[in-house]
Amino acid sequence: MVQTSPELSRSLQQYLETVHLLQQQRRVARVKEIAAHMGVQMPSVTGALKSLKQKGLVEHEKNSFVTLTAEGARIAQQLLRVHSVLQCFLENVLMVESEKAEHFAINMEHALDSETAERLCNSIKYFTTELSTKQQVTREQWIEILESRRTPCTICRPWHDT
Repeated sequence: MVQTSPELSRSLQQYLETVHLLQQQRRVARVKEIAAHMGVQMPSVTGALKSLKQKGLVEHEKNSFVTLTAEGARIAQQLLRVHSVLQCFLENVLMVESEKAEHFAINMEHALDSETAERLCNSIKYFTTELSTKQQVTREQWIEILESRRTPCTICRPWHDT
Protein backbone atom coordinates (compact mmCIF):
# COMPACT_ATOMS: atom_id res chain seq x y z
CA MET A 1 0.00 0.00 0.00
CA VAL A 2 0.99 3.59 -0.40
CA GLN A 3 2.92 4.73 2.63
CA THR A 4 0.28 6.41 4.70
CA SER A 5 -0.01 7.57 8.23
CA PRO A 6 -2.57 6.59 9.53
CA GLU A 7 -3.42 3.27 7.86
CA LEU A 8 -6.29 3.65 5.39
CA SER A 9 -8.58 1.13 3.79
CA ARG A 10 -8.79 0.96 0.02
CA SER A 11 -12.21 2.62 0.20
CA LEU A 12 -10.93 5.57 2.25
CA GLN A 13 -8.02 5.96 -0.13
CA GLN A 14 -10.50 6.24 -3.00
CA TYR A 15 -12.42 8.93 -1.14
CA LEU A 16 -9.21 10.91 -0.61
CA GLU A 17 -8.37 10.65 -4.30
CA THR A 18 -11.88 11.74 -5.29
CA VAL A 19 -11.83 14.78 -3.00
CA HIS A 20 -8.42 15.72 -4.40
CA LEU A 21 -9.59 15.39 -8.01
CA LEU A 22 -12.77 17.39 -7.36
CA GLN A 23 -10.78 20.11 -5.63
CA GLN A 24 -8.51 20.31 -8.67
CA GLN A 25 -11.45 20.48 -11.09
CA ARG A 26 -13.81 22.72 -9.14
CA ARG A 27 -11.65 24.17 -6.32
CA VAL A 28 -14.09 22.65 -3.80
CA ALA A 29 -15.68 19.26 -3.23
CA ARG A 30 -19.22 18.65 -2.05
CA VAL A 31 -20.74 15.48 -0.62
CA LYS A 32 -23.17 15.24 -3.54
CA GLU A 33 -20.35 15.54 -6.10
CA ILE A 34 -18.24 12.93 -4.31
CA ALA A 35 -21.20 10.54 -4.28
CA ALA A 36 -21.86 11.11 -8.00
CA HIS A 37 -18.21 10.70 -8.95
CA MET A 38 -17.82 7.46 -6.99
CA GLY A 39 -21.28 6.06 -7.75
CA VAL A 40 -22.25 5.73 -4.09
CA GLN A 41 -25.02 7.10 -1.88
CA MET A 42 -24.54 10.33 0.07
CA PRO A 43 -24.76 8.59 3.49
CA SER A 44 -21.77 6.45 2.47
CA VAL A 45 -19.81 9.60 1.67
CA THR A 46 -20.78 11.17 4.99
CA GLY A 47 -19.58 8.09 6.88
CA ALA A 48 -16.27 8.00 5.01
CA LEU A 49 -15.72 11.72 5.55
CA LYS A 50 -16.35 11.30 9.27
CA SER A 51 -13.64 8.63 9.40
CA LEU A 52 -11.23 10.71 7.33
CA LYS A 53 -11.90 13.73 9.53
CA GLN A 54 -11.12 11.68 12.66
CA LYS A 55 -7.81 10.73 11.07
CA GLY A 56 -7.05 14.40 10.37
CA LEU A 57 -7.15 14.03 6.59
CA VAL A 58 -10.17 16.17 5.65
CA GLU A 59 -12.02 19.20 6.93
CA HIS A 60 -15.79 18.93 6.71
CA GLU A 61 -18.77 20.31 8.57
CA LYS A 62 -22.37 19.40 7.84
CA ASN A 63 -23.71 21.24 4.75
CA SER A 64 -20.24 22.52 3.95
CA PHE A 65 -17.47 21.94 1.45
CA VAL A 66 -14.96 19.14 1.88
CA THR A 67 -11.28 20.05 1.85
CA LEU A 68 -8.17 18.00 2.34
CA THR A 69 -5.77 18.78 5.14
CA ALA A 70 -2.08 19.04 4.25
CA GLU A 71 -1.63 15.38 5.26
CA GLY A 72 -4.73 14.34 3.30
CA ALA A 73 -3.44 16.13 0.22
CA ARG A 74 -0.02 14.48 0.60
CA ILE A 75 -1.55 11.01 0.76
CA ALA A 76 -3.93 11.72 -2.14
CA GLN A 77 -1.04 12.93 -4.29
CA GLN A 78 0.95 9.77 -3.48
CA LEU A 79 -2.02 7.62 -4.45
CA LEU A 80 -2.51 9.49 -7.72
CA ARG A 81 1.20 9.22 -8.49
CA VAL A 82 1.10 5.43 -8.03
CA HIS A 83 -2.02 5.27 -10.22
CA SER A 84 -0.30 7.33 -12.91
CA VAL A 85 2.81 5.12 -12.90
CA LEU A 86 0.74 1.95 -13.16
CA GLN A 87 -1.37 3.33 -15.97
CA CYS A 88 1.75 4.49 -17.81
CA PHE A 89 3.32 1.03 -17.47
CA LEU A 90 0.19 -0.74 -18.67
CA GLU A 91 -0.28 1.57 -21.67
CA ASN A 92 3.32 2.20 -22.74
CA VAL A 93 5.10 -1.03 -21.88
CA LEU A 94 2.39 -3.68 -21.97
CA MET A 95 0.42 -1.81 -24.66
CA VAL A 96 -2.90 -2.25 -22.86
CA GLU A 97 -5.74 -0.16 -24.31
CA SER A 98 -6.25 3.08 -22.35
CA GLU A 99 -9.66 2.35 -20.79
CA LYS A 100 -8.59 -1.11 -19.73
CA ALA A 101 -5.31 0.28 -18.32
CA GLU A 102 -7.27 2.86 -16.31
CA HIS A 103 -9.49 0.11 -14.85
CA PHE A 104 -6.51 -2.08 -13.93
CA ALA A 105 -4.55 0.84 -12.46
CA ILE A 106 -7.48 1.72 -10.18
CA ASN A 107 -7.53 -1.84 -8.88
CA MET A 108 -3.75 -2.22 -8.57
CA GLU A 109 -2.78 1.14 -7.09
CA HIS A 110 -3.80 0.25 -3.54
CA ALA A 111 -1.43 -2.71 -3.41
CA LEU A 112 1.71 -0.80 -4.43
CA ASP A 113 3.79 1.40 -2.15
CA SER A 114 5.48 4.63 -3.25
CA GLU A 115 8.98 3.14 -3.31
CA THR A 116 7.97 0.28 -5.60
CA ALA A 117 6.02 2.68 -7.82
CA GLU A 118 9.14 4.84 -8.15
CA ARG A 119 11.18 1.80 -9.17
CA LEU A 120 8.52 0.90 -11.71
CA CYS A 121 8.61 4.46 -13.03
CA ASN A 122 12.41 4.27 -13.43
CA SER A 123 12.01 0.95 -15.25
CA ILE A 124 9.48 2.53 -17.61
CA LYS A 125 11.84 5.42 -18.31
CA TYR A 126 14.72 3.04 -18.97
CA PHE A 127 12.65 0.74 -21.13
CA THR A 128 11.05 3.45 -23.23
CA THR A 129 14.25 5.45 -23.78
CA GLU A 130 17.28 3.17 -23.53
CA LEU A 131 16.02 -0.17 -24.78
CA SER A 132 13.65 1.02 -27.46
CA THR A 133 16.15 3.49 -28.98
CA LYS A 134 19.24 1.25 -28.75
CA GLN A 135 17.49 -1.83 -30.08
CA GLN A 136 15.29 0.20 -32.43
CA VAL A 137 12.16 -1.81 -31.77
CA THR A 138 9.12 -0.18 -33.30
CA ARG A 139 5.78 -0.01 -31.51
CA GLU A 140 4.35 -2.56 -33.92
CA GLN A 141 7.27 -4.95 -33.37
CA TRP A 142 6.88 -4.62 -29.61
CA ILE A 143 3.16 -5.40 -29.79
CA GLU A 144 4.00 -8.48 -31.87
CA ILE A 145 6.52 -9.60 -29.23
CA LEU A 146 3.96 -9.10 -26.47
CA GLU A 147 1.24 -11.00 -28.27
CA SER A 148 3.24 -13.84 -29.80
CA ARG A 149 5.42 -15.11 -26.97
CA ARG A 150 3.86 -18.21 -25.42
CA THR A 151 6.88 -19.68 -23.63
CA PRO A 152 7.19 -19.09 -19.91
CA CYS A 153 9.58 -16.44 -18.68
CA THR A 154 12.68 -17.98 -17.14
CA ILE A 155 12.67 -15.29 -14.45
CA CYS A 156 9.00 -15.46 -13.43
CA ARG A 157 7.26 -18.53 -12.08
CA PRO A 158 6.10 -20.78 -14.92
CA TRP A 159 2.43 -20.85 -15.77
CA HIS A 160 0.26 -23.49 -17.32
CA ASP A 161 -1.98 -22.82 -20.31
CA THR A 162 -5.56 -23.76 -19.57
